[in-house]
Amino acid sequence: MRTVILDTDPGTDDALALMMALNSPDLRVEGVTTVGGNASLTDTTDNAIRLVEYLDEERGAIPVAVGADRPVHGSFTHAYHVHGAGGLGVRLPAPTLKPHAMSAVEFICDRALQAVQPLTVIALGPLTNVAAALGSRPDLVDALAEVVVMGGAFEAPGNITPHAEFNIHEDPEAANAVFASGVLVTVVGLDVTRQTSMHRRDGPRWFEGESRSAELGNRILADRFQERADLQEFYLHDPLAVAATIDPDILTSRPAQVSVVTEGDERGRTVARYGGGTVKVAVDVDVERAVGIVRSLISDSQT
Repeated sequence: MRTVILDTDPGTDDALALMMALNSPDLRVEGVTTVGGNASLTDTTDNAIRLVEYLDEERGAIPVAVGADRPVHGSFTHAYHVHGAGGLGVRLPAPTLKPHAMSAVEFICDRALQAVQPLTVIALGPLTNVAAALGSRPDLVDALAEVVVMGGAFEAPGNITPHAEFNIHEDPEAANAVFASGVLVTVVGLDVTRQTSMHRRDGPRWFEGESRSAELGNRILADRFQERADLQEFYLHDPLAVAATIDPDILTSRPAQVSVVTEGDERGRTVARYGGGTVKVAVDVDVERAVGIVRSLISDSQT
């Protein structure tokens, strides 16, 4: 079992990824940290707390720590047009949980440095919190087993500009800091995430069963397909990062040194120099196995 923190900006595919992590017998979720990105920090934090309380009510409260509301430079642009009202599209009951007293950076450092076994951070949004944590505690590099990053576009076109993937584009300076830190990183980018999806034609029961996660997953997908008549596939960007944390063998990866363009028209572009380095770039995916992990974990929950 791997002990993980999810650093996230929910976000519809973030919500599916969180369901998977909470339901997986192979992951122990130590906590959730929030960052602005898909929506404002207020909305991403509210969504994370609502999701944790709704999905995890019988297991005890998982802490949610609040992180950065802006990148290293400038501000987040948000993607409500992709994720719907509030960043999630669907409504959940008002939560009773409150954010953790520690900030996201403090929480990541505290849990990593006190962990019995090295901690894995699954980073599903801009890398602002992760970079700040690594910058504040250089010894964190040795305390972390890995950072699994959903982000980047190497051979694939971007989804926010022709060259850049959204999460990396939102804070390229933070991404550069993480990639250069020496921590082990697996990058799950658009090159592989665009190969995994849920199709409109397969609904309305994309996930089977009567669990809360299956019901909520189906509601989220139904809302997105209803709101966007042009949408035929819902890409499993963040869920693939969680699936790869559970079963790394679903990916084919290459070691590399990775850098990010921080200025000009190619801002946010990820560049890999293959042949060695502490970063593994996913270049291919076993689609059937990956989608099967997503479906089974969301469908078979006991919540």
